[in-house]
Amino acid sequence: MTNKDSRELQRERQERGEDFQAEIRSSWTNVSNCWRMRIKDGGGGTRPADEIVLLEDVNILVELKRTESDRFELSYLRPDQVKGLLLFDRCIARNYGLVFISFNNLDKGRDEAYAFRLARALHYMQSKERQYVTLEEFTQNAIRCVKLPRIAADNTYDLKGLVKCCKSL
Repeated sequence: MTNKDSRELQRERQERGEDFQAEIRSSWTNVSNCWRMRIKDGGGGTRPADEIVLLEDVNILVELKRTESDRFELSYLRPDQVKGLLLFDRCIARNYGLVFISFNNLDKGRDEAYAFRLARALHYMQSKERQYVTLEEFTQNAIRCVKLPRIAADNTYDLKGLVKCCKSL
């Protein structure tokens, strides 16, 4: 693979990630009493997550990831993101540090997204002595997660179910 091919592949990955972020941002507009804000990077990759969402009963610090792989790997998160999500999750009972992961595999016709609490995922990974969770484990709800259903009409996700069951994550 040439440097040009590598750069194009990287740009393509970044665009897919930005598309997922835009889809989720648009999705929050369908949730009532929702206030969200993107978190600007302070430079040097020090951002604790992509955005903060404040709702009536819960506050969510959200990191958004998209992958063509069939698993979520802990290495997808920078150390400051792991730290930020875990600290946010612990400081107030109504706070949740969530990761939204989109499994994008067009060869198999699969585009599935899940939301999960990073603290629980870390506990699960430790119990399995590994640094990842597979798509199959998300599908089988081996860790507490919420599948994010698509609203095909406007290319967004239905996040109302996530808000309702956030506390069970």
